[in-house]
Amino acid sequence: MENAEWVKKLQIECIDEDDGSMTIRIDWDENDPDLQWWTQLGEEGQETFVIDALWAALECYMDDDLTTPVD
Repeated sequence: MENAEWVKKLQIECIDEDDGSMTIRIDWDENDPDLQWWTQLGEEGQETFVIDALWAALECYMDDDLTTPVD
């Protein structure tokens, strides 16, 4: 997808959990034609997309020799 303007239509909420973890909840209008690609990904595809995007965003903050984040 060349134009990522559709991402702005996702309603993203980060929820801090009691155990110290965080849940990311994403809501959207499944009938919005701009979000058809996202809707058709399904739950597994959406999860993969978000995880890949988070990794890409964090890459610049990680040392070259690290492959996974550490506590």
